[in-house]
Amino acid sequence: MNGASEVTRRYRLLRGGRVALEIRGEPGLLISTSVPPLPAGTSPVTHSFATASFQLAEAEGELGALLRESSDLDAFLEAAAGAGYLIQFIEPTSAQVRRPLSAAAADGVAPGTGSTDRLVAVGLSLFAEHTTDPVVNIVELPDGLGICLVHAVRGGGKIYVAPDESTLFVGSAVDFDAGLGAFRDGVRNPIRSVTGADRAAQPEPRR
Repeated sequence: MNGASEVTRRYRLLRGGRVALEIRGEPGLLISTSVPPLPAGTSPVTHSFATASFQLAEAEGELGALLRESSDLDAFLEAAAGAGYLIQFIEPTSAQVRRPLSAAAADGVAPGTGSTDRLVAVGLSLFAEHTTDPVVNIVELPDGLGICLVHAVRGGGKIYVAPDESTLFVGSAVDFDAGLGAFRDGVRNPIRSVTGADRAAQPEPRR
């Protein structure tokens, strides 16, 4: 599995020159683009170490079984390669992870500096109000947009923090790039969104 100091790894699996699956190594949703959407009220399928989009109907059953049988991302990729899939690494383009950080590391950071460390402290303070000393990955956003704190556990979510210290919280089911797109467009939500009390401003997960 990927180390905490790395960008979340993303891969594309191909069979016969066709994309069968896109997958990244973090807990999330398993989404099929080869069958109709789930009926309203149906719970989405989640996975403990992968977020994936199935794109080839005839390969979906086999890949789903390999995911269920694998202990981690590397074991899945090895099994998929053994089953004849071509594995392509997707180079990260939208962000770069700086380091893992805990809430304790934000102690002593002066308010109002506008520095990256201050933005980290803002995000950690929000997470810390609802989670005991969360350990997060710090992602530097492109184009000077700020940073994103990724609490990569079920229900953890992401907090995007702009240079002016305004924030956007999105739940763990929301794709990173979907959240980034909304943040870039100026979407912000109040602090209470971290508790789930206000989800109106959140982008929908990609389908």
